[in-house]
Amino acid sequence: MATIMFGSYIGNLACTAQVPLGWPRMMGAGAFLIALCLAQPSFAQKLYPYEPLMMDPYSTIYVNDGSCSAGKVLKVQGAPRNQRRKKSCVPMSDLRGVPHTDTAR
Repeated sequence: MATIMFGSYIGNLACTAQVPLGWPRMMGAGAFLIALCLAQPSFAQKLYPYEPLMMDPYSTIYVNDGSCSAGKVLKVQGAPRNQRRKKSCVPMSDLRGVPHTDTAR
């Protein structure tokens, strides 16, 4: 009975199927590129036009609702239960890679 082996040579050469040795490297590179494409949008912060009612504890969002002076946005940090959120005005130049969704009215 013919045996199909991948990679190494065992037995008769006519009965074995050889797979190129570079395929694990190509699979690893392909998996890396897919992971990179999927992970990229999650790294960007969003600039909200208003402060949301519910936030995850310890998460940070940026709000451009006009409450800060010109050229600044409100940085809001979520807090656990029964504690207030931390809010501070930060310059717009400190934000990198933040897509602007809407302007304040």
